[in-house]
Amino acid sequence: MPGFDPTEYKISSRANWNTVAPDYHYNWANEHVGPFKSTIEAVRLAEISPSDKVLDIACGTGVVSKEISRRLDETGLLVGVDLSRTALTIAKQSVNKDNTNFFEMDAENMAFRFTFDKILCQYGIMFFPNVRKVLETARKILSIRGKIVLVVHGTAEDVPYFSAIMKPILKYIPDIRPSGAPNVHRFGNPADLEKELESAGFANISASRRVFSYEAGSFEEYWQDYMHSTANSIRPKIENAGSDIMSSIKNESKENVSPYLKDDKITFPWTIFIVSAS
Repeated sequence: MPGFDPTEYKISSRANWNTVAPDYHYNWANEHVGPFKSTIEAVRLAEISPSDKVLDIACGTGVVSKEISRRLDETGLLVGVDLSRTALTIAKQSVNKDNTNFFEMDAENMAFRFTFDKILCQYGIMFFPNVRKVLETARKILSIRGKIVLVVHGTAEDVPYFSAIMKPILKYIPDIRPSGAPNVHRFGNPADLEKELESAGFANISASRRVFSYEAGSFEEYWQDYMHSTANSIRPKIENAGSDIMSSIKNESKENVSPYLKDDKITFPWTIFIVSAS
């Protein structure tokens, strides 16, 4: 299995998000469906004051930023950073205010000459190759009484939307991704993220669990959505594996979703964790 190359991973991630950002925004994040019901809760937990300076790391298409902006007045400041130019374009259209700025920036190489009162990152921290570096930088640019709020997905067992298809993919194409590459369930056990925060110098760490539901439609609708969004970056490798393997993956995926089927419609449970620290 090929080794993990952080640089190649970031290049691939940027290209992928430049492709899927519109679908991600208009069909998922902006509609607050499934896991994106966490957006309002995470921003509420951050306890943002009108004059706060707030950083949204891996801001994507700006759904968290939009919720933050509603809590700031003209004395506040909002900064969003992300690798995807397409996602940032959508974010700028969504949150068009004088006290808001969006920058194309690698979270592992953030550079600011001032501190923030609040830092948020929804569904991004698990994908950074060097999480420790991101958190240590966040601590340095967070004010003394500041607060950081992170949102992550649960384990594969607790988020069957991802695992129902990914498990068969990994079974039939085990080298589909490089060994050591970040994955969506990296902090499915929030204790692992709590340890990273503690090692980076944070205190008053706490985690809260939420379980949402996501209506994925019929199996065929779920399959198509997954392949053209979540699995978009690896879809060529899956298709190149041949029709027999593709058929096996699809059949086993269909078996995996059967517990969540009712009247030919899939409703998945979706566990997330909101982790905060100061």
